[in-house]
Amino acid sequence: MERSDASESPLAAAPGATGPASEAFELLSNETRLAILVALWDAYDPFDGENAVRFSDLRDAVGVTDSGQFNYHLEKLTGHFVESTDQGYELREPGRKFVRAVVAGAGIEEPTLEPTEIDMECSLCGGAVEVGYEDGWVYNACTECDGLFAGEDTPRGHLSKFKLDPAGFTGRSPAEIYSAAWVRAFQRLYAMIEGICPSCSGPVERSLERCETHDDEGICDDCDRGAAVTAQFECPVCKEWAVTTLGGVAKYHPAAVAFHYERGLPLQYGFNDLASINERLETGHTDWNVVSEDPLRVRVTLGFDGDELDIELAEDLSVVDVSDPR
Repeated sequence: MERSDASESPLAAAPGATGPASEAFELLSNETRLAILVALWDAYDPFDGENAVRFSDLRDAVGVTDSGQFNYHLEKLTGHFVESTDQGYELREPGRKFVRAVVAGAGIEEPTLEPTEIDMECSLCGGAVEVGYEDGWVYNACTECDGLFAGEDTPRGHLSKFKLDPAGFTGRSPAEIYSAAWVRAFQRLYAMIEGICPSCSGPVERSLERCETHDDEGICDDCDRGAAVTAQFECPVCKEWAVTTLGGVAKYHPAAVAFHYERGLPLQYGFNDLASINERLETGHTDWNVVSEDPLRVRVTLGFDGDELDIELAEDLSVVDVSDPR
């Protein structure tokens, strides 16, 4: 994977940046300014074209009696997080994005989910599967085998893990939490396959990554994974990243979507419940093999009801060939 110049901060180098990122953090380090953003958020209605709040009403909502002091903090926000109009003040998109991050769960107490058994079988050994939550990640793990990956902070048996904001726990059971995390992960993956960062909209670097010392028996001691080759994505602007299986990338291609849909399994629709996820995992299979060492290329074979489809991925994860081996 090619990487951007490490001597320059990825945030400072962001396309369209108006100044050092540290300035934005400094602007939001004051309690009054944060209260202004929250007050404007409370007044915001996405389906109402009139969201401006008059100066006096905004000051009353924030609770600052000193007009001069309030105006000082408001002016600091105006231009980047807040827009001044003839009707008053309203949030600009960066301001809305910041408050959304807070609402989603950044900066508040994280929820907890102790390992809980759900109605799912391990795809490797058929054992019982538990779902849990730790440090911003929803994971599922087999209770009987070593799973698909490991690591210093990863318990034995892990099969997959997906990011989920604390807001994703609202009103959901453990099975529904796992399903929500699954959907969220694949929507983010699809954006990254298209080269767009789902977090900041920056460009995404995509690559096949191979462990040269991979141990084919169980979890490799060097890469902590069950597969020697994985698909990796990284945004050089905000450092968002993802690692997924080769099948996860191949199944995004329209030929793969059609292949499964014709056999009664929609890949990108209606998979927001555990039963649909189980069906997807249980009815198809994925194999892969390296077809070129330099440059690295792999052929991913998708199987369903005795039929197969081959999709060949280049080193940058682009699809270079699609074929039916029958």
